[in-house]
Amino acid sequence: MRLASRLLAFAVIATTGCASRGNVDLLEARLREQEDQLRSLHAQVDRTNSELTAARRLNESLKQKVVQPASHEATFDLREQHFQVTGLKINPLLTGGFDRDGRPGDDQITLVFTAIDQRNQPVQLPGQVECELLDPSRPAEQQRLGLWTFDAVKTRSAWRKTLGSFGYRFELPWQSMPTTRDLELRVRFQSHHGDRFEASAPIRIALSKPTLGADQLMP
Repeated sequence: MRLASRLLAFAVIATTGCASRGNVDLLEARLREQEDQLRSLHAQVDRTNSELTAARRLNESLKQKVVQPASHEATFDLREQHFQVTGLKINPLLTGGFDRDGRPGDDQITLVFTAIDQRNQPVQLPGQVECELLDPSRPAEQQRLGLWTFDAVKTRSAWRKTLGSFGYRFELPWQSMPTTRDLELRVRFQSHHGDRFEASAPIRIALSKPTLGADQLMP
C-alpha cells in the first residue's frame, strides 16, 4: 500500500512538473511573439517618421522655389530628391581599373555610382563625395592607397547618363601605385542636409609588368 502511494505521488509530481514546463514553454513562445510584434511596430514607426521628415523637406523645398525670383539661379533641382535616398549603389560594370596611356597596366580607377531611393531608382543628390582606395592584403595601417574628395560643385558636374542609366562618374588617378590586383573601393556621400551614405566594392585592376609579382601572374 505504501509503495502504491509513493508511486502515485511520484506520478502526480511528474505530471505537475511536465505541466509547469509546458506552461513555461508556452509563456516563452508568447513572449517571443510579442517581442517580434514590438520590433515590427518600431520598424513601422521609423518608416512613418522617415516619410514625415521627407514630406516636411519637400514642403520646405517647394516653398523656397515659390519665393525665389525668376532671375534667381535655382540651387535645388526636383530631381535631387534627397529625402528619398536610402543608400548608394556602385555600378560594377563601369567601375574598375582604367588604362589611359595605352601602356600595359591601369593608371587610374574609374568610379560610377548613384544614390538610390526606395524603388532602387537613381537620384541626383546635392552633396560632397569622398572616395578611398584600399589594399586589403596589407596591414590595417598601410591599406590606404588613395583618398579623393569632391565638393558639391564637382559632384554636381559629375552627373552623367551612361548606358541608359544616370549616375556620378569620377576618375581617380593613382596616388600610390598598387602592388596587387585585388583592391577595395569605398565611397562616402554627405548631403547638404548632413545625411551620410556609404558603399564599398571589390575591384580588380591590371598591373604593369614591373609591379606584377610572381604570385600575381595571370594564369
